[in-house]
Amino acid sequence: MRVKPGDFVIYLRSFQDCFAASELEGITSPAYTVIHFVDDNQDLYFWKYIFTSLKFVNSLVKVAYEIRNDKSISYSDFKNLKWCLLNRREQK
Repeated sequence: MRVKPGDFVIYLRSFQDCFAASELEGITSPAYTVIHFVDDNQDLYFWKYIFTSLKFVNSLVKVAYEIRNDKSISYSDFKNLKWCLLNRREQK
């Protein structure tokens, strides 16, 4: 998968501490999910804070399942999570 600066790379098979904000352009393994914001009005630092917050990680536990003593989440469950999108000013 192609990754660009501002994208998030996520390993859904072990999602705790596995959200990384990309600062470089490149290619990643298909084992990872890449989030690219279509709306350029999103603040990378805001989402980096959200995706690494304990509250967010704990919210994923509701839709996670166990794989070899690790928590995992399916892509379909992840993409169906409800998001509250704030405008850029509110994100700051």
